[in-house]
Amino acid sequence: MQRVGLVAAVRLTAAAGPVRFAVDLVTEAPRPGRVSTGGERLRLVWIGQRRIPGIEAGRWLRIEGFLSEHDDLPTVFNPRYELLAGAPHDPRS
Repeated sequence: MQRVGLVAAVRLTAAAGPVRFAVDLVTEAPRPGRVSTGGERLRLVWIGQRRIPGIEAGRWLRIEGFLSEHDDLPTVFNPRYELLAGAPHDPRS
């Protein structure tokens, strides 16, 4: 599966915990004056990484990987990713 989305949150793990880097990705950015989005929310998890340079809250990504469910959330483990320069064109705007 492939998706383009905005990193909505970066999830930090304790230094003594498992080595992984996780973010929440939303497929639609919130509209002005709104807190949540109407799009899909995915958890992305990179095993063996504590941080990935360039991936931070507010960054747009294009990801590709296998969708699974973990802790009742749609999750993609070790996705391939591309850092995008800005918000993708939204044909509805």
